[in-house]
Amino acid sequence: MTAKATGGKRPRWWPPRWLGFGRGVSRGSGVSVAPSRRAVLAALLAGASTSTSTSTSTGAGRAQTTLPTDPDVVVIGAGAAGIAAAHALMAEGRSVVVLEAAGRIGGRAYTESARLGLPFDHGCAWLQGPRDLPLLALARERRYRLLDHEDATEILFVDGRPASSAEWRAYDRAWGRIEDALEKADGSDVSAASVIPKGLDWAGTVQTWIGPMDHAVDFADLSTEDYNVFDELETNYLIEEGLGTLVAEAGAGLPVRLNTPATAIDWSGEGVSVTTPEGTVRARACIVTVSTGVLRAGGIVFTPALPVETAEAIDRLPMGLLTKIGLKTDGARFGLSDNAWLAQKTAEKMPAEACFFLTLPFAQPLMVGFVGGAFGWELSREGEAAAIDFAKGALVKAVGSDARKHITGGVMSDWATNPFTLGAYASAVPGHYDARAALAQPVGARIFFAGEALAGGYQQLCSGAWLSGEATARDVAQALDATCGPNATRAGKGASQ
Repeated sequence: MTAKATGGKRPRWWPPRWLGFGRGVSRGSGVSVAPSRRAVLAALLAGASTSTSTSTSTGAGRAQTTLPTDPDVVVIGAGAAGIAAAHALMAEGRSVVVLEAAGRIGGRAYTESARLGLPFDHGCAWLQGPRDLPLLALARERRYRLLDHEDATEILFVDGRPASSAEWRAYDRAWGRIEDALEKADGSDVSAASVIPKGLDWAGTVQTWIGPMDHAVDFADLSTEDYNVFDELETNYLIEEGLGTLVAEAGAGLPVRLNTPATAIDWSGEGVSVTTPEGTVRARACIVTVSTGVLRAGGIVFTPALPVETAEAIDRLPMGLLTKIGLKTDGARFGLSDNAWLAQKTAEKMPAEACFFLTLPFAQPLMVGFVGGAFGWELSREGEAAAIDFAKGALVKAVGSDARKHITGGVMSDWATNPFTLGAYASAVPGHYDARAALAQPVGARIFFAGEALAGGYQQLCSGAWLSGEATARDVAQALDATCGPNATRAGKGASQ
């Protein structure tokens, strides 16, 4: 068992390659547009301190209150981006309603405890980004247990035994050579597989970390621009109670309507009309935060059709997949340390059939497995039982056959089949990284897109989704000011101000 002390960068959900933040998320103009963090934080704390929320629903999950019909802005999706956008708009005095297709808020930030008897983040789990991120302030204010995960140990196995010093050195060399090749390709926007050295020992393991386990796609489908774009991070925390729990608390008090999918957006006239099973919501503008997977599948019909540039951008931002498999143990530790990374040398032929682990987070009896890329999609199609069995087999291969009898339960995330996501997060098709900027452009000055796919240097992160939502909210407020003046706010009937 050897700590990773030198060598290459690691995926963005542990000791990060990015260590600083000095600007807001920029959109087309390149101007920093982060709204007042103080106002948003005040609203967050006020909302979280109230035990009631306008998102309250009945046992069947249907909204108890009448759906507002004419807010200033309708936000589609109550994940991190939608929650941040709503807070930012309301801090500026705009009336808002948030439409959420699922029966809960949080989107891909989802903590669930029923299956394993302890908090399990099905989606994003690491709180990363700038020090002034409102989510971090909320976590500290509410006394969530935070673990700085920047210097996590890595445990490396080869054929069921700990890697030797020589194997660690070879592993380090592979990281260095592959990263150098990717960085030299900065600006070229080509497939990562096309630029890395050939015939390199340990290349399969490094590619598996960087590709499926980090970007949710294999190297053949990874744009070198997606790899090189990331900004530096100032924070990197695990949360014992779950990041999904924190994001849900951040949404407390917002005017969210659950189980209310937006099925169509008509922008043919003034403003927008959003069709839902509960009725039509009319607003001056809308912010669409649903995944590119839902957009590509036609989950929302636009009338008139979206501009060609926007439609092409959506098509060029397919969803990658990172599937998480939680294995609950009977308390056995398998000789492993808490909060570490467990990896095994993979086959060199890609894509590899691999499952790497986060070990015993917060000393809990839990192993969190990760399977991504093409193999992640394949395993998800085989179903939860097959995925759990594969993860057990991967653990047994590393620490011995005795491990299997100590696994008492398992769970698999369902992002591959969840109709409200259809994947984990967006990955640009090589050669089309500019699709992210194209999708960020407003449509008709009244349809705006936001989310992790448009988060610039924080794309694919919960913090990036939040920052994108904040930035887009400021864009929308400015657009409304430009058309009707800053005081032309219409209080939507039943909407929270």
